Amino acid sequence: MSILEDDEIYGILINDAGFTQARVYAPLDPTLDGQGSSAMLLTTLSYGNQQEEPAAIPAYAALIAPFARRNYYREAVKRLQELAKQLRARFGGIRSDFRIFCNSRAIPERRFAIAAGLGDLGRNGLLITDEAGSLCVIAAMTLPYAPKADTHADKALANDFPRCAACDPKRPPCMAACPTGALRGDGTLDRARCIQWYASGNEETVPPDVARVWGQRLYGCTLCQDACIHNRRPIQGVLSELGVLPAYLDARELLSMSDEAIKARFKGTALGLSWLGPKAIRRNASLALRHTGFC
Repeated sequence: MSILEDDEIYGILINDAGFTQARVYAPLDPTLDGQGSSAMLLTTLSYGNQQEEPAAIPAYAALIAPFARRNYYREAVKRLQELAKQLRARFGGIRSDFRIFCNSRAIPERRFAIAAGLGDLGRNGLLITDEAGSLCVIAAMTLPYAPKADTHADKALANDFPRCAACDPKRPPCMAACPTGALRGDGTLDRARCIQWYASGNEETVPPDVARVWGQRLYGCTLCQDACIHNRRPIQGVLSELGVLPAYLDARELLSMSDEAIKARFKGTALGLSWLGPKAIRRNASLALRHTGFC
């Protein structure tokens, strides 16, 4: 197949697909060798911090974090699907050549994004970028071509945290903001202490000490991101129309809904993911009510 020029592929990426960042990374991780691709496209899509927050939060409210109020994962996939059609029409290839990954455990998306030069690892374990801080989702797509890959030396996840240089390395704001002490400060976290880990439907029960600081969350803990100095400035995000949810739902109603009703309510949203089922939704809603003493 033809070798793509930088201006060709990036013109399509930035002008048509509208990603916050887009870079080609090669070679692929050895785990993907032999899969018919010679490079991988890494992108970020910003959700920003400009969403309007409710003026008052009632005691029965179960809060949804800003990153989950619209299905940014599906938005990124949709844009890559459209991009793949354009690339196939212009440069050739078949549909299976363009495999798309977003919020997937199949590939190390964050590591590939860092290796491609999209940003650096923060002490909170998240990708921190110039354009959007850590307020973005990562999406990737294999390419069957041999484009001119961006020349970035592969960066190991264990580094000197250049984006965190202005913070106290022993007690950075992200670590101080975590009420359960889940962040270790070395770019990793203790999942057994992480509120988001449990909010995502993992584990049958939430430890009592984690439940005590649960707050009114239905889904999404962003305390470490809220505290990060890179996220304090105004950051514009994509206003996706996919999977729109309000800032909060009535926890009492969620507790009374059937499995089928919960699945229907969240279908197509960021809370409709296969690993976040009705049981987890009800558990999270119950913890939110318990926090305010409403139940």
